[in-house]
Amino acid sequence: MVPFWARLRHVKWFKSVLNGVNATAIGLVGAACVILWEAAIGTAADAMVFVLAGTLAVVYNIGAPWVVLSGGIFGAILSREALSLGQVEWCDLVNGGEP
Repeated sequence: MVPFWARLRHVKWFKSVLNGVNATAIGLVGAACVILWEAAIGTAADAMVFVLAGTLAVVYNIGAPWVVLSGGIFGAILSREALSLGQVEWCDLVNGGEP
């Protein structure tokens, strides 16, 4: 199987196909992030954890286990049971405080 893929890597049309598949995969991951954002973000604290995890993964290239661990710790600190920071409804912030 490996020699087959090694030969295909040098075929021009196959390289173009792989570039298209990669672009499609990136678009689908981006769409999934938007869908997750709408479904999972209820408070400003949720948004902060989401942005922190994304920044650690994309900008700083931190491994997934560390991103999950840091997101969990940050989320626990911001939870209602701990410091209750950022527990303002997200829609209230976006709408300028109006319901």
